Amino acid sequence: MKLAAGLWAPKKTSKPKARDDDAREEELLKSPGAPAGGGNAGATPKRRRPIKMDESAEESEDDSEEGDDEDEDRPKVTKRRKRVVEEEEADVEEPIALQPSVIPRLVSFELGPAMIRRSFAYDTATLQGDKGFRLGYQLAVEAYPFVSQMSGAHRTLGIGAYYEKQYGDATSTMPDGSFSGYGFNQSRWGFDARYGFPIGQWFLLMPALGYGRMGADLQRNAAVAPGNCMSAGGMPPCFGDVSAPYISADIHMRLGVTPQFALSLVGGYMLGLGVTRGDHQITAEAPATMRGFHVEAGAMFLIKDWLAVQAMIPFRRYSFAFDGMGLTYKSAADTYYGVMGGLAVFTK
Repeated sequence: MKLAAGLWAPKKTSKPKARDDDAREEELLKSPGAPAGGGNAGATPKRRRPIKMDESAEESEDDSEEGDDEDEDRPKVTKRRKRVVEEEEADVEEPIALQPSVIPRLVSFELGPAMIRRSFAYDTATLQGDKGFRLGYQLAVEAYPFVSQMSGAHRTLGIGAYYEKQYGDATSTMPDGSFSGYGFNQSRWGFDARYGFPIGQWFLLMPALGYGRMGADLQRNAAVAPGNCMSAGGMPPCFGDVSAPYISADIHMRLGVTPQFALSLVGGYMLGLGVTRGDHQITAEAPATMRGFHVEAGAMFLIKDWLAVQAMIPFRRYSFAFDGMGLTYKSAADTYYGVMGGLAVFTK
């Protein structure tokens, strides 16, 4: 019997709640009012007090369940404010990381003296040429209208313009040892669009594409054909004037040595758009084409945040080719070199 009872005995549950209920039931059976042997004889046994559930807890559970259902029905809204702020901060770029001596400025204006020597000669020594130093002035303007913005690749997009003119005279020696001559001036002007590529903090590379015009004017009243202006002594100067428009492709390079001192180098190619025709011009006898190049080395020293001293050594060479039958000349070269300097005023 014990073996059978052991085999059929209910298994003990692992839940602590079931054990508590069994212990309480045994305690009630052992109470004085309980019948012996577990029968119904004698006093009526005390009824177990029903356990009342907290209605508020039930309501909260129901509310939570309903709330969960409502939350599931509602569309989920993702807050992207933080992400938008992070993206905006990522889009904002830092100011251009260049030293003060090379950084592009909103507006820069330069003005100063210029002493330039001209050397003009045909491919034959029998015709008159021109040579001599002339003193004048030069000015230049450079502007980067978007440089003050905090972002964008267009910040280093700018424009530049220049103008220079020198005055002097052209003379020749007469047979009696005296000099005969006329006033003379030479000039050039132009403008371009340029774009800066900062390389580190000390170097700025700027390609530029522009338009310009060069000129040389002999103040002689009577026009003489270039083929009749012989180089032999005893004849007043009568070489032809020059006026030629061109397009230019340049490279500007600026290297900062210190935050206040920088070196610069400009080089480019000039393609003539034609040479002006006229009685006083070198094209009086035949049309011509022009090509050329130029190189300019310079230096700049900052005195203040808005003021600097500049100096340049320019070199320019224009080559002319004439297209005509029966001419004693086929080409000519016009070369300019000298020294220019001045003060530059710009925004901080």
